[in-house]
Amino acid sequence: MRITNHEVIVTGIEDFTARYRRIHFSGPELLAQLDEVFPTLWTRLWFPHPEKGEGHLSQRGYTFAAIDLEAGTFSLDFVLHGDASASTAGSGPGAAGGGSGTADIGTADTGTADVGPGARWAARVRPGTRIEAALTPARIDLPDDTSHLLLAGDLTALPAINSWCEAVPAEVAVTVAIVAEPEEVAGLPVSAHPNSTWDWVNPESSAEVEPKLRAGRALAAHLRGLDLDAQGLYVWAAGERGLVKDVRRIVRGELGLGRSQQFSQVYWFADKPTG
Repeated sequence: MRITNHEVIVTGIEDFTARYRRIHFSGPELLAQLDEVFPTLWTRLWFPHPEKGEGHLSQRGYTFAAIDLEAGTFSLDFVLHGDASASTAGSGPGAAGGGSGTADIGTADTGTADVGPGARWAARVRPGTRIEAALTPARIDLPDDTSHLLLAGDLTALPAINSWCEAVPAEVAVTVAIVAEPEEVAGLPVSAHPNSTWDWVNPESSAEVEPKLRAGRALAAHLRGLDLDAQGLYVWAAGERGLVKDVRRIVRGELGLGRSQQFSQVYWFADKPTG
């Protein structure tokens, strides 16, 4: 791909909730490639993936949660679930290296094949760990006539949503809709915007739906209830594949937004080892 990899070093670990972890890095050579920081900026990390053969590495992409270009440091957020979230219980917010280990989209320090390489790495990582990372900057700019920005997704989209809230002008109204379990919302990191509304959508509100489809159906029902006006609206959405498909049906089919007024990205697949 002709993309240069740079070694970065883990400097700390911070758990906001039992399922939401932030890992801090030092990577001045990686960040030296950036002239500016913009919403949804992300990096690729290369993780050991023994299920695919000895010495095999697989890449996974993560949105920056924080960047300090002058200091050469950055942070990435990982969503924990399954056995992973149980293994970090009690590590507490701000615990540097705290907890027995956990990870992002799926985890656990069990070595099971369904965890995924990124999740398994994050479950075991400790300060001082080194890993290679690469940048593939791709910027999304809002149309000049945008007056309302809708940001939708699951917890894997929270870092990108926060980056939008930090960068969007105050005169643009921002509506955030994220699927999350009610008990963990209070501990999650949220970036302020002077003209924003945050809605946390309970996936269990779609209890009659197949479990892996509940998040998307609950989010879709919530978005329909917002009575959105397509004039001046821009929609950004990301998360699990089924959830993104449900949002796309509303954005394209019901709101009739064209390509210039919306962007969506699949981050992971339910029941697959994408961590």
